Amino acid sequence: MVRILLLAIAALATLATTFSTGAWAQSAATSSYGKAERRDPVFLRFPEMAKRFWEDTETMAASHKSVAVPMPRQCAFTYADAYTKNQMSEREVQDTAVSACKQKLVQLGPLGENYPVDCQCKIVISDGAYVVPRDTMPDQAYGPVSIFYRDNSGNIARLNGVAKYGALIAHDRSVTFSIENQKAEPVCEGTFTNDTVATGRFSLLCFNGKFGGNGTYETKTTAPNDHIIARGSTRGGQPVVMVIGLPAQLAASTYGGI
Repeated sequence: MVRILLLAIAALATLATTFSTGAWAQSAATSSYGKAERRDPVFLRFPEMAKRFWEDTETMAASHKSVAVPMPRQCAFTYADAYTKNQMSEREVQDTAVSACKQKLVQLGPLGENYPVDCQCKIVISDGAYVVPRDTMPDQAYGPVSIFYRDNSGNIARLNGVAKYGALIAHDRSVTFSIENQKAEPVCEGTFTNDTVATGRFSLLCFNGKFGGNGTYETKTTAPNDHIIARGSTRGGQPVVMVIGLPAQLAASTYGGI
């Protein structure tokens, strides 16, 4: 009788373990929000990251690979990726990516003059699958923006906020962009028209048509961060400079002298 009871207990324990394992596997499966694709906006936004993720033999073969970007989506103007080295676990690769992303934000400087939200680095892709809902991911390219210009009296003015624009700016002939101020209010619209892979022309219209300008732009793919620098003139013939991809303080110290 005792032997039968012990066998019954062992069977119940095995069943419980099997159920628990199955439940964990189901939970793990539902934690993924779909497979990442080569043409997803986040990869179009960051061509170098896309190359490492999809093309480079060494990184493609890594057992674990993670991508971290600042979130929510309008904050995703930089990134950090990490790939397995030696015997790193998936969690260690994720932690490495988040740490590198945070370090980039610290180096670029405070974002409070551009963003009304708190930008925080998060893992968005791990081992080829999204770990955040796809509808929270950037649908286009975003970046902090600063516009420096002289008004008709010659005084220097500055507008800070967030720009949203087409991710394929280097490939599409014409790309529209929009700008919200630090309070998330729409203030400007414009167009980039490329002449070469890294250069082209821009037009800008703000404050319901009360302010506008045009000129040329250049994309920068070097430190401290990939960014766009546009220079031109207002309708009144005064200089205007627009910087997308650098926080306000860094943009001002680098390009603010007009």
